[in-house]
Amino acid sequence: MSTIAERLEELFAKVRALPTERQELVVAALADIADDEVYVLSDEELAVLKPRLKDAQRGENLVDAETVDLLSKPWG
Repeated sequence: MSTIAERLEELFAKVRALPTERQELVVAALADIADDEVYVLSDEELAVLKPRLKDAQRGENLVDAETVDLLSKPWG
């Protein structure tokens, strides 16, 4: 079984072979993950999310008909 360091090196080799645009996406994603700062939600963000979290805890559907319609259409 390979170590985490070995697995990372394998992944980095794969990333180096990607086109520049894809490499930039990987760098951005890793930078977000590696960032030590924790994002703190504002009061306004919490006010929007708390009711939705309660809906989810009750098992209620969180997707409205307009969103379902939008996501059902072909992309591109």
